[in-house]
Amino acid sequence: MKINQAKAYFELGIITKFYAVRDIEPGCWILCIEGQQDKNWTLQTALGKTKVFATLDTLTREIETIMGSHVSSIAFAI
Repeated sequence: MKINQAKAYFELGIITKFYAVRDIEPGCWILCIEGQQDKNWTLQTALGKTKVFATLDTLTREIETIMGSHVSSIAFAI
């Protein structure tokens, strides 16, 4: 799923959860997105590859970009 589609799905209420998952490469994180009816996606780059984040900070900023002004709090469980 690309960022614009994620924004639209969030606004429509289709997205229900975000997960930060550690990639197999050390120090890399993937944003997994859960939606209604057991749909799951990862965030994709413009070239269609899974987007990988170097830090949880950058992943969090991407979630904030998707959620826009709807961010009240974000919690991570590791």
